[in-house]
Amino acid sequence: MPEAKAVPLRAADEQAQLQRAVSRFKPEIEAELRRVLAEADAEPALRGFYGQMAYHLGWVDAELRPSPVVSGKLLRPALVLWSCALAAQSAGVDDATQQARHHQALPAAAAVELVHNFSLIHDDIEDRDRLRHGRPALWTIWGEAHAINTGDGMFSLARLALWESVARGFPAKQAVQLGKLLDHTCLRLCEGQFRDMAAEAGDDVTPADYLDMIARKTAALMRAATAIGGTIGAPEKPKIAATLADFGEALGIAFQMRDDLLGIWAASTELGKSHAGDLRRKKMTLPIIHALAHAPEADRARLRAIYRADREPDDDEIAFMLDLLDRTSRAWCREQLAAQCDAARKALDRVTHDLVNHKRLPLQTSEHGENAAEALGALVAYIALATQG
Repeated sequence: MPEAKAVPLRAADEQAQLQRAVSRFKPEIEAELRRVLAEADAEPALRGFYGQMAYHLGWVDAELRPSPVVSGKLLRPALVLWSCALAAQSAGVDDATQQARHHQALPAAAAVELVHNFSLIHDDIEDRDRLRHGRPALWTIWGEAHAINTGDGMFSLARLALWESVARGFPAKQAVQLGKLLDHTCLRLCEGQFRDMAAEAGDDVTPADYLDMIARKTAALMRAATAIGGTIGAPEKPKIAATLADFGEALGIAFQMRDDLLGIWAASTELGKSHAGDLRRKKMTLPIIHALAHAPEADRARLRAIYRADREPDDDEIAFMLDLLDRTSRAWCREQLAAQCDAARKALDRVTHDLVNHKRLPLQTSEHGENAAEALGALVAYIALATQG
């Protein structure tokens, strides 16, 4: 058996920091999500409806029996809570106020996660994806009609969850604005999915088209997460939330670019992705779209023919595509990823400055030893690793 390659020290350190940042609030987020579902699941006749939601969230098996949790990283709700913490710290509020605002932000974090999962339920149907986190997707068990209905129900629960922030003391007038933001974000998600499905039907998508699509489909919810967290953390300083929104959007775009790079060049053990997996599935990701726009004409013609063929590419075609992308698109994609990471870092740095007189604020850790700026910075640093190697 070949010896496993050691993880580079820096990559291992960045991964450890990422894990700490994402997992810090995981128990609280899961508890809040369970509270939302438990309060809604009050009638025996509807146990199957809410049971499907619990299945999708990884809490039960297909027989609706409790099972080991197989949920995702809960990245987006973590962004809400870290952004809330950073905004509160940057606004200079005391620990007691920070804790109160954290408590108000928990329902909003659950709302963001429920929106994310409603979109995943529908995406799995539209993309014909049969697996989610290594288990059968919801639609493959209960059928498309039930899955659509369950996704719609989860969307409604998200809006109801958001209003719990008001019950916990967040001003109703500002909560209405957050509701409007969440609704607008859901519309952008649907717009992005439309553009994604349209792109899969042809090979004439430009890099600019693709970047617009991921700004809607992937980055929109991360932008909303950081904006919502920033608003709850510092409602008296809206510029902080606006800057955190910019951070979230740049982070979201970078997040998708990183996924596109790893979908082609990741080692087989990295994030469960296989080498050139996106090429074998003929996914229209950023490197392919760039090559179709900028490679020599003969190479573009062969690439189009491969993608239009009604079969999986063979090994020779995979080798051709890898060589072509190495020559024409890999470096450009890394540059675009680096630019988005730089934009995210600059936005994060602006939050740690007084937005009125631009003097540096003494950003302190909370009484629990948390430094929100470091946690959010760890996310950027981990994504930026894909620009190397």
